[in-house]
Amino acid sequence: MELALLLTISLLLDALRGDPQGKLHPVALFGRLASWLEKIYRKITGNGSLSGTLCALTAIACMTAIPVLLTVFFCEINIWFGLIVGALCVYVTIAARSLNDHSKVIEDALQKNDLNLARQKVGMIVSRDPDKLDEAGVIRSCLESVGENIIDGVTAAIFFAAVGWLFWGIPGAVGAACFYRAANTLDAMFGYRNDRYKRFGTFAARLDDVLNFIPARLTLIAIFLTALFTGMRAINAVKYAWRDRRKHPSPNSNWGMAAFAGALGVKLGGPTVYSGGVKHYDEWGVELEKLTPRHIYRARILAYGTTIIFSALTCAFFIALRRVIAL
Repeated sequence: MELALLLTISLLLDALRGDPQGKLHPVALFGRLASWLEKIYRKITGNGSLSGTLCALTAIACMTAIPVLLTVFFCEINIWFGLIVGALCVYVTIAARSLNDHSKVIEDALQKNDLNLARQKVGMIVSRDPDKLDEAGVIRSCLESVGENIIDGVTAAIFFAAVGWLFWGIPGAVGAACFYRAANTLDAMFGYRNDRYKRFGTFAARLDDVLNFIPARLTLIAIFLTALFTGMRAINAVKYAWRDRRKHPSPNSNWGMAAFAGALGVKLGGPTVYSGGVKHYDEWGVELEKLTPRHIYRARILAYGTTIIFSALTCAFFIALRRVIAL
């Protein structure tokens, strides 16, 4: 039950402690390392795709190797020490509570009719221009963020922790989860289609797409089951995730966003205002209900339920798979 304990401790730490704040957060430290490496590689090898690839590989190697070596060291001392250190490392790759807390602040602001505060808070989790949003726009932005980041910030890291554990126990779980979080962070930093990163960030963006391909689709199963158990629209979650899966530039994002839209009975997507102009996305889901702050509350329930069910299913599958392999 090593994997079950590892994931349970990690998720409990996230639920109780949340995402560590401050400049010493491992992901924040990684971000500073990546920025420093970007300057070095641009100076040495230029601004092209090769330079960006070398920069990303170096940064990911550092983010992966350090926690793995630390975990191996403590596993050699005592397996329980290794388990605790491993759980701490996996914990920092998961952001379920952060996703919940950020969306709850927006919900609370809207419940108090403080649209300016809601705009300010939603601007912290989306890249669009919050000053142009009305109440429905704020809610839509929040729901899209939760639907997308349940994969990026939660289920994908859990999935890779399980894959790593299958091949190398606790150190493997730590290495794979940290590898994923590093790649996902680099996509957030370098994965822009602007002049600065169009070539330099190509590798980071494509790697993130590849890594999220399987978790995005498996997450739909957990969203369906959560919607089923909580009285939401489970069939619609699957229906609109499948129908609208290609209605977004990302090959993975709409599996979560469209599934949330279907489960909640709302329409998401459409024209979106960014600082650089308007992007005309297709709409996904169906408008069975008008957007209200309560939809954010229901999305938070859906996100937490998805986290728990996805973790349980992933754990059960990989434990069974390891036993089959051992036969």
